[in-house]
Amino acid sequence: MLRLVTFCALVWHASSATAPVPQQVVQSWDRNACSLVVCGPSERGLPGRDGRDGIQGPKGEQGAQGLQGPRGILGPPGKVGPAGPIGQKGTQGEKGLKGDAGEMGPRGVQGLKGPPGSIGPIGSKGDTGPQGERGVKGEIGLKGATGAQGPQGKTGAPGPKGDRGPVGEKGAKGDVGAKGLQGATGPQGSVGKTGPPGPKGEKGSLGEKGTKGDSGLSEVNLMKRQVAALEGQLKALQASFSKYQKVATFPGGRIVGNKVFVTSGYEGNFDDLKQRCQQAGGQLASPRNAAENTAIHEIVVLYKKSVFLGITDIQTEGRFKYLNGEAIVYSNWQAGEPNNDKRQENCVELYSNGKWNDKSCGEKRLILCEF
Repeated sequence: MLRLVTFCALVWHASSATAPVPQQVVQSWDRNACSLVVCGPSERGLPGRDGRDGIQGPKGEQGAQGLQGPRGILGPPGKVGPAGPIGQKGTQGEKGLKGDAGEMGPRGVQGLKGPPGSIGPIGSKGDTGPQGERGVKGEIGLKGATGAQGPQGKTGAPGPKGDRGPVGEKGAKGDVGAKGLQGATGPQGSVGKTGPPGPKGEKGSLGEKGTKGDSGLSEVNLMKRQVAALEGQLKALQASFSKYQKVATFPGGRIVGNKVFVTSGYEGNFDDLKQRCQQAGGQLASPRNAAENTAIHEIVVLYKKSVFLGITDIQTEGRFKYLNGEAIVYSNWQAGEPNNDKRQENCVELYSNGKWNDKSCGEKRLILCEF
């Protein structure tokens, strides 16, 4: 290998000392060795042994630029340089002029009304509150002083007997009086056997004509007035007796002033109870003051059942009236009542604590009539 290199060097020096001649490549060996070039005959002869005597040939022309090689692989990024100093804050610019107000836009179309919300569920009815303690009975007031008796008037002298006046015309028939309360029906007696008809009696003889008596029209009229007054007193006594008789029949009854409250223990709806009280000559209990309400309350506690009162707002919602159409003059409502729950509560019941509550008339309650 060393010999081949030396030979190639010699050949190169020899060729540079002579004029350029056409070269012809005869053969080439390994890529790492030089090519063997056979030159034509030289004018000056062969080069010396070491080529120091040869003449340097002219510089060859610059060859054409070769094709651009492929792009190299991108190198790694350089290190980040140090941050520059923070710049100074610039001066604030002048405030611009206020712009003109824009024109008002057209009014938007009104939106459609939304559907009404659904009615929420009705809450459950609260439990009945505990019965309050019974109040202490008030003391009886002092009896008022009896007023002084007035002086008795003097008896006047009897007047002279007047002349007999003419007989007056018969007066018109008076109006029929109000029907009194029906008395209690007594027990029916046993039917007796029908007796045989008696014989027809003979006609009696005509008696002597009596003497004509004095006219007694003034006495008769006086008697009539007295009889009418007695009849009125008798009716009042009969009505009072009927009340007390009803109380005696029902041990749970109560008397307050001129009213009597009784019950038979029967239960029914409002219309049924109202009809039964009317058939008995009374009406459903309708308290008009605290004393009457207390009497009804005592009966409710005794029987442990609520009662319907003779009070409704059937005609006008929210305006409670007695059965005769008069507005109520006394009330004792439970807190939060009346509330017309489910819009079906038009009657009034009395609780075990003496308070009132509006209730559906179809419910069943204890009958309590007043007379």
